[in-house]
Amino acid sequence: MSPRQSPPVTSQHLTQMWSELNDRYFAGLLLPIDLVWSRRLTASVGMFVSHRGPRPRLDQDGLRPPTRREIRLSLPLLHQVAQRSEYGEQEIVSTLAHEMIHQWQYDILKRRPNHGPDFLRKMTEMNRNGTLAITIYHSLQKEVLALTRFAWRCRQCGRVYRRQRRTIQPRRHHCGICRGLLQELGSVRRIHQEPPPTPPHPLLPLAQLSFTF
Repeated sequence: MSPRQSPPVTSQHLTQMWSELNDRYFAGLLLPIDLVWSRRLTASVGMFVSHRGPRPRLDQDGLRPPTRREIRLSLPLLHQVAQRSEYGEQEIVSTLAHEMIHQWQYDILKRRPNHGPDFLRKMTEMNRNGTLAITIYHSLQKEVLALTRFAWRCRQCGRVYRRQRRTIQPRRHHCGICRGLLQELGSVRRIHQEPPPTPPHPLLPLAQLSFTF
């Protein structure tokens, strides 16, 4: 990534966006959370991350240990959107709102974030006045592929997983669709004439509780 690449909005502005969304759509109930511009996040535009479940066990003193949560936004992808489109900031706001729904599921509903009925109801409610355009899956497939350097193919169903870094270990990870074995491709150029990509599936096992948009 070019060292000249800088966040399309400042951290202060991002925090202001979060606060306004929290007040308007969540009645100010969401607790403060770290908002991070990630240079490594390239398979998705945003991600809600927590290192514990929504209901951590009590410690020996009968207290719940503090849980670190954060919302990560993809600097490479959203930087490209902001540069090429006059609606770049709107894309950032909608991405942040998407991850805040996951935060709401985790913090308020005490459930593991997902794209199930709770998410869909909240998304529909927030999109109703037309200010936001929250979706379940992003539409930046071309930008994601442009950043891809490594790829793995499932030997059983043929599903291809692409990453900017060599983060998939075939000895540990299996296909999220059929649990088949994964084979690393020597170059992304070896992938020819694939069908349109499907929404991402998690690799197993997961190293931490993370939810990808």
